[in-house]
Amino acid sequence: MAAPKSWQRKAILLFKSEKRLNAGKIIKVFDNKSSDEMKATTITESMCDLEAISTRPRIKDLQSHLDNLKHQFIGQSELCFYHATLVVLLRRGYKTTETFANFETLWATEADYLLKHLSLRWIISACDTFIDYSPNPTRKAILMNATTLINTLRIYETKKFLHISSNDQPLHLVQEHVEALYNSDLPLYEGLTYFRVGTDDTLKHMRERYESFYVTDELATTILLFMFDKLQQGDSAFATVRALHKDHKTQWWSDPL
Repeated sequence: MAAPKSWQRKAILLFKSEKRLNAGKIIKVFDNKSSDEMKATTITESMCDLEAISTRPRIKDLQSHLDNLKHQFIGQSELCFYHATLVVLLRRGYKTTETFANFETLWATEADYLLKHLSLRWIISACDTFIDYSPNPTRKAILMNATTLINTLRIYETKKFLHISSNDQPLHLVQEHVEALYNSDLPLYEGLTYFRVGTDDTLKHMRERYESFYVTDELATTILLFMFDKLQQGDSAFATVRALHKDHKTQWWSDPL
């Protein structure tokens, strides 16, 4: 593979810097606040940037992404939004050792509160974060079960949404539902969404997390990935969404179609 050209390297560096721009300033807002103070503060509409939803692309830069995200926490405590902020910073690679230490401390001290007040979407995001950054292989393996459980649920709920049957017709794809899932994230429940067919990267990341277990137990990981690939064939829900996938960069199966 040819090395990136000078302009390409500059573009990559610019993109990475935008992803983390002002991260220190953003996290400093929470530095002098206790958990109790954040729990007592409710996110209101007046605390949000009203232009963020309509005019700012979700991933243009870190600040606009968090401004957009904050709207989703209206009516919830600032502690829940702080948790989401830590997750975003870790995904964007900002001071990962320090940020994960804050994330881990938050869960160690406020697990009951977080489980009660976070949606399943953000609890699973927390599980993924532990899998990606925790040095504890047992914790990573246990939480991988939670991620697999929810992702499998989403896939099978998506297949149910995509298909319909009637007395005079066998089960068949509903094209309007296919197009709806190509075009946007449709809500499922508990903050979860249906699998966005064509571009969703959830299963790609799940496979990468499976593969990370090779260093812990090569045999067990080989068996796991063999079974996962088997589910991408035949008449399974995984095979259904695979057949509708378009983005090769987010492919989650190992064999070609």
